[in-house]
Amino acid sequence: MAVDVELEAWRRHWRAASPAPVDLKSRVERETRRMRREMAVEIAVTVLFGGGSMAWALLSRRTDVLVLTIGIWAFIAIAWAISFLLRRDAWAPAASTTAAFLDLSILRCRRRREAIVAQGVLYAMILTFDLAWIYLREPERASEGVVPFLTSGALPWVWGVTVVLGAAALKQRQRLARELEALTKLRRQPETA
Repeated sequence: MAVDVELEAWRRHWRAASPAPVDLKSRVERETRRMRREMAVEIAVTVLFGGGSMAWALLSRRTDVLVLTIGIWAFIAIAWAISFLLRRDAWAPAASTTAAFLDLSILRCRRRREAIVAQGVLYAMILTFDLAWIYLREPERASEGVVPFLTSGALPWVWGVTVVLGAAALKQRQRLARELEALTKLRRQPETA
């Protein structure tokens, strides 16, 4: 396994009991900026999908669109709750020490792993809701039964996207597991040195 130069530099700083090294600080700052961008995207999705569905429901005055809008807002609320919980206490290190920056990096890595699971569960819930909404919205298709609906030529992209997203999630989770292992090992290093 190749030696990670950045982790070795952190280890040297750790042993010297100095303030957090510049590269560790810059990594945490980069992650913080990413978290802010992700929050901006969440706000945009809320406005676009939440506001758009609300406008559609008000303009169309259709019951099926109202049901869809209620579902969209329920999933938005769930997503915001998950997002809030995963970001809690992960915005800044407790101190300007190497240990505090490493602890924050470990926490963020664990939370990103948890986020992948939460995203998968939320994706499955949304997919189930959407497919049920489509199925119940089209009474002529409902008479064909569930099996023809879910295997029809109209939805193959759903299964393809699901497989691609699942594979990407597994790969990301494995990468995060390696990163978490390296950070945890680095965090324990001074205790054994």
